[in-house]
Amino acid sequence: MTAALPPPPAVPGVPVLGNALRMMGDVQQFFVDAYRDVGPVFRVRALNQSFVIMAGAAANRLLLERGEALFTSEESFGGLDREFGMRVHVLRGRPHRELRRILGAGLSRDLLAARWEQVTAETERMLDGWAQRPAVAVVDGCQRLAAAQLSIAYTGASSAARFETLRSAFELVLDVTIAGKWPAATLRWPAYRRARAEIHRFARAALAERAAAGPGEGPPDLLDRALAAPYPPDVQAGMALQGYFAGVNTVAYLYSFMVDVLLRNPEVLARVTAEVDAAGPLTFDRLRALPALHGLVMETLRVYPPAPGSARTALEPFDFEGHRIEAGQRVLVATCVPHQLPEHFPDPQRFDIDRDFAAARRASLYAPFSVGGHTCLGAGMTQVLAVATVALLVRRLRLAPATPGRPLRITATPGPNPGRRFKVSAAPRAA
Repeated sequence: MTAALPPPPAVPGVPVLGNALRMMGDVQQFFVDAYRDVGPVFRVRALNQSFVIMAGAAANRLLLERGEALFTSEESFGGLDREFGMRVHVLRGRPHRELRRILGAGLSRDLLAARWEQVTAETERMLDGWAQRPAVAVVDGCQRLAAAQLSIAYTGASSAARFETLRSAFELVLDVTIAGKWPAATLRWPAYRRARAEIHRFARAALAERAAAGPGEGPPDLLDRALAAPYPPDVQAGMALQGYFAGVNTVAYLYSFMVDVLLRNPEVLARVTAEVDAAGPLTFDRLRALPALHGLVMETLRVYPPAPGSARTALEPFDFEGHRIEAGQRVLVATCVPHQLPEHFPDPQRFDIDRDFAAARRASLYAPFSVGGHTCLGAGMTQVLAVATVALLVRRLRLAPATPGRPLRITATPGPNPGRRFKVSAAPRAA
């Protein structure tokens, strides 16, 4: 009889808090350090929560090849479904693939092409507003910008008027159900329940208005897809909300890190600016001909991935890299750890916008949006829109750090970002 394999080793922590302090900061670097010190599978503890972290090339392959059979997302993402009808995060098998297919069509970058003038006009308006303030809180400004851009592209109308409600409710659900930062009872607070009710009314009203008006010109958008989908009204509303919630965090954090990168790397800023200046009128089709900007987006996603891992729960016991992971164990596949390993990305500490990502993408080693069946549906839109946004930014504004010399301080709440204290001054760029 074969002896049972041991459980994964624990990463040393401090009493009571465990590894919480490290995980509240630069969680991506924490995973990379633990991978190097402990190995490709290890246990971490944050207050009363315990996770198994799987990292490295083998972990990414396992998620890609066996993730559907081994894991469920119900415990990690069930809150988004219970609170807002976002069922795609918890389904498995054929129902999951079918809903992803419908949502994917409604989150297509083709919608950005169809509504390019509306999106760019709103982007320019919001960026011009940055120059009217003494200092811009970058994360907040980018959240507002990304939410407005994506809601216009996906639904035809900006969600800016309800931004505060959408952001606070969404982030609270993430902090409670995924990060475990607050107890579940937090979601019974009257203020949250009022915000949740307002969001549901907003989604139902958007769908009702579209149903009455009928599809507009151009490709069917997210509201059209939701109305045509064979799901009950609460799930249709959840599908619509994907267009309003998308970008509140992940896209905005990418923008924020790109701003930091440009300020810390003047040679990159100069090269990107020269490329944009030479491009002429910024049409959607011309976005493809901006290699420096595409390199900036890809490299920023490598160094500062918006989602360093995929949270799951093991459905059955399985062995990985010499250790046993039991059924019911919460697991996080740290898909972006290979981003910082020299065997996959030579000289990984160097920020290089000319880096070749082709082989790493084919091998699922470049994975800023995860791998496998739960890869982010908005990944394509995110990358194209990031190119467009930075192009418009460097064309219209000159940015400077509000506090020169301030080090980058990454916080992991609710996702890795440069923090609320990261501020810049903005001035119109001379013609």
